[in-house]
Amino acid sequence: MTADPISAVPWWTTYTVEQRHGGQWLIGPSTLWVFHGPNEWRLTHKQEPDSLMSESAVRCPVPESEWPHVIDPDVAASQIARFSTRGDDPRVMLTPALADRPVVARPEHAIYIPAGEEVTLYVSTPLWIQVDLGGRAQHEVPAYRPSDTWFGPSTREGELCYATRTTGRLQLENLPLRPHRAVTPLLLRNRAADQLLLERVQIPTQHLALFASPDHMLWTQAVTLHREENAEGARVQIEPGAPPAVADAKRVAAPREALRQNLVMSTFKAISALFSS
Repeated sequence: MTADPISAVPWWTTYTVEQRHGGQWLIGPSTLWVFHGPNEWRLTHKQEPDSLMSESAVRCPVPESEWPHVIDPDVAASQIARFSTRGDDPRVMLTPALADRPVVARPEHAIYIPAGEEVTLYVSTPLWIQVDLGGRAQHEVPAYRPSDTWFGPSTREGELCYATRTTGRLQLENLPLRPHRAVTPLLLRNRAADQLLLERVQIPTQHLALFASPDHMLWTQAVTLHREENAEGARVQIEPGAPPAVADAKRVAAPREALRQNLVMSTFKAISALFSS
């Protein structure tokens, strides 16, 4: 059985996979196969190289003819995880999650923000897929594994982040629907006396909650970055709740890390390279 497109059915929900049956989930560039065998679960993950793939489909159960995709350890370009369990709970729960460390987003084109002006960018970042198998085994895979990058003024000062490119949309209606990415409304306020050249920006994804809109698009809390006169970096403000522009959104995942004010302020204060100017 093939599920409806993502506009009708979200991929993050609970499915039933009885013993000797399997399921297949296509989530953007990622494909997951799950096989429920006697006393074990097998999960196969394959990632395509195209990070902009936007397809989403679910097949559950998968016919016997396709079981080798899950059972055969020689499936090309795939990662396989096996879990031994004594229970027979058939539930498979998929949950989206944000990155476990900050994401440095680089817009396709640099943006100038004049002194005293502000702009809202809609920045998307890759998701991770958390899988709960029968309530006894948990596993996590990236929907698309971004590259690593160091973000800071020097090799000694800064932190390890993920790197991603983004179109940095300015209009809400121009946002593409991608099932493997979440959108962060990013308000940048330039209160300094000089013009700001924005070439890349750090998103504190590990401190953000995740929300789903009625059209099954995934969003984070809104983030405001204040650039003040004679200040290094920017003051960071994470807005509570779902983004105001997204009506009737429901929270689907809590932040990975609790927000501590002194941690966030010291982290961003130490990074003079938060903006390139």
